Amino acid sequence: MLQSIKIIEKFTPLPKKVDVLRKRTVDTEEEASITVTTAHRAKGLEWDIVEINNDFPNNLFDPNMDKAAFRDEVNLLYVSATRAKKTLVINKLLVNILAKVAENEKTAKV
Repeated sequence: MLQSIKIIEKFTPLPKKVDVLRKRTVDTEEEASITVTTAHRAKGLEWDIVEINNDFPNNLFDPNMDKAAFRDEVNLLYVSATRAKKTLVINKLLVNILAKVAENEKTAKV
C-alpha cells in the first residue's frame, strides 16, 4: 500500500490523488484487500499479514523521555506486532527499537 501511495504522490496531482483513493475505498473491511488502521484501533483485531510503518517516535530512547510515555509506546508497539497471524513486516526503525528494548531488558536484569 505504501508503495502505491508513493507512486500516486509522485505521478498524480493532489485532486486526482484524492479521487483515486475515494474510488478504491470500500464500505466494509471484508471487501478490502488491504486495511489501513492505527495501532490503537487494531487492538483486539488480527490479520494474516501486518506491516508496521514508521510512525513510532524516533526519540524512544532519549534519556529524558518520561518512563510512562516510553512504556506506552513500547506497549503500543507490542500490540501492533501481535496483530499478525502469519506474517509481520517491520521496518529498520522498528528492528532498532526492538533490539534496544531487548538490550535494556538485559541490563535491567543484571
